[in-house]
Amino acid sequence: MAQVIVSVQMVLEEKFVYKHDVHPLKAVGTEGFFGFVVLSLLLIPMYFIHVGNFSDNPRQVLEDTLDAFCQIGHEPLILLALLGNTVSIAFFNFAGISVTKEISATTRMVLDSLRTLVIWVVSLALGWEQFHGLQVLGFLVLLVGTALYNGLHRPLLARIPCCAHLVATEEEEEEGGTARGRGRDCWGTAGCRPRTRAKTRGHSVEDSVRD
Repeated sequence: MAQVIVSVQMVLEEKFVYKHDVHPLKAVGTEGFFGFVVLSLLLIPMYFIHVGNFSDNPRQVLEDTLDAFCQIGHEPLILLALLGNTVSIAFFNFAGISVTKEISATTRMVLDSLRTLVIWVVSLALGWEQFHGLQVLGFLVLLVGTALYNGLHRPLLARIPCCAHLVATEEEEEEGGTARGRGRDCWGTAGCRPRTRAKTRGHSVEDSVRD
């Protein structure tokens, strides 16, 4: 469910920043304010929802906000960690929306997946987790998927006589799709979406052409 929600969010963000030409900082600020208000309201009913062993707080409720503030008051390092996490997420979301606006949401998610390597290496170096060979296999699968998405396999296949015509056919289909997409809105196709957002008296170039 989390993956479905994130994928929907990425698609909606892409449509929003292109349609309204929203600056990444404004988009991050709007999302942050909306999330703060919604989650603050949800914390009220969560404080009274009993979930038993599913929760690890003393009252065994979904979210014990008062206990959280009590812990922060007794241990200032928790507040420091929370502030650091907030700043980190702010820069992360700004970079992510910037990539979405300049390229596409698909590319953003590919790059987002690759950051797991950095997290994994740092966690191992600090002793936060133990090494498992299956993680290496999982990351190799991730790298192969990234390589296939970016077409890095085509030069290798082009050298094989029986596969060369397949690579040529794929390239022709992509070029045809790009050409057919020009001059119209086609969200989700990386090749046909306008990349330039130059302003002309308050309107973008594509708006001027459409008018």
